[in-house]
Amino acid sequence: MKIQSVIKNSLADRAGLKAGDSILSVNGSRVRDQIDLRFHAAEENLSILAVRGGRRLQREMRKQQDKDLGIELEEPSYRRCANKCLFCFVDQMPKGLRRSLYFKDEDFRLSFLHGNYLTLTGFSRADRDRVIAQGLSPLYVSVHATDEGVRRRLLGAGRPAPVMPLLRDLASHGIRIHTQIVLCPGINDGRILDGTVDDLAGLHPGVASIAVVPVGLTKHRRGLPRLKPVSRPHAREIIAKHKPRQVSFRKRFNRTVLYFSDELYMLAGLDMPGPIWYDDYPQLENGVGMSRLFLERFRECSLTLPPKLKKDRNIVVVTGKLAEPVLEPFVQRLNKIKGLRIRIVSVENGLFGSSVTVSGLLAGRDIVAALEKEAKSDLYALPGNALNGRGLFIDGMADAKIRELLAPARVTFGLEDLIGTLGSWAG
Repeated sequence: MKIQSVIKNSLADRAGLKAGDSILSVNGSRVRDQIDLRFHAAEENLSILAVRGGRRLQREMRKQQDKDLGIELEEPSYRRCANKCLFCFVDQMPKGLRRSLYFKDEDFRLSFLHGNYLTLTGFSRADRDRVIAQGLSPLYVSVHATDEGVRRRLLGAGRPAPVMPLLRDLASHGIRIHTQIVLCPGINDGRILDGTVDDLAGLHPGVASIAVVPVGLTKHRRGLPRLKPVSRPHAREIIAKHKPRQVSFRKRFNRTVLYFSDELYMLAGLDMPGPIWYDDYPQLENGVGMSRLFLERFRECSLTLPPKLKKDRNIVVVTGKLAEPVLEPFVQRLNKIKGLRIRIVSVENGLFGSSVTVSGLLAGRDIVAALEKEAKSDLYALPGNALNGRGLFIDGMADAKIRELLAPARVTFGLEDLIGTLGSWAG
């Protein structure tokens, strides 16, 4: 694997390794990716075989076990998903977005490194052996149903290996697994959901968590199978029916184990559970507990809020259509600050359609269009989860661009950014 970068003054730098060199092996073991490099470089005495311009280089070094080599390898080729899931979100995206958004991955390395979900339909014996040997835990698995006929239908797969034996095998070798069930009314709810939850909970603590999320349906579904959205009554029914299971799991395991996404509670019109029900927030990136964590952080931050501002200010808090009720306590508390007037603007999702109501999928252009119709404000507080790690909205608009378009008003992203700005305005 080719070296992309070497940190200055790191062990690798002092050993003379450079960007552009290719690492062949560490202590005689082949290096296929960054995971291999981390695993094989965990020893104190290292012998690294590399290639530079067709010439082989051997480098010997000693390192502390917790010390990093300082090498970043180029990204390997990742495995593509061969499934044809009935609800695949990638298939429901409009044309013209970033190319990376259309890549459907099915690779255990991305699951381990970044929490991407995989179905295990392409999981080979060699994959299994490597995961166990290198202790690649936790993994994130889309189960959807443990009834194999229902699962095949949902995944659009031919005859994948039954998922429960795969999960049982991994769990028996110490691999922790976080699972998700995308809830499709009329397909994997009812007794199918009951059985899936019971089967997965039976593998706890190997199966560390089970998340139930409602199917996401955009306006771009021409030629795709007809699916029903989760209605308010159905969301309420699901949550009420499985609450006793959550209570039972807390008694048995001292953990909730079964979690419902924030979106499901919002669809149901119910308050988020208290923080204890989320344990250590094991599925935060899957939209499970994000709202509760926001409210808890705000409760802590509110102790440092100023009683008044130097001069009167207007703030607009931007969110998706579904989350507006969740933000009401937040807005009520901020409006107690003398000189501050704060209001919520919920933005309709023009990119994916009005049925997509979560803030994390808001496009920059939809936010700008909505705010252009509103009275001017001194500050726009935008949802931090609408940006990726590179500061881009899903439509490719950069955070710097939206700041430019909304100038001269200030723009903040996320709670800490907003609270910090309020502190600087204190009277």
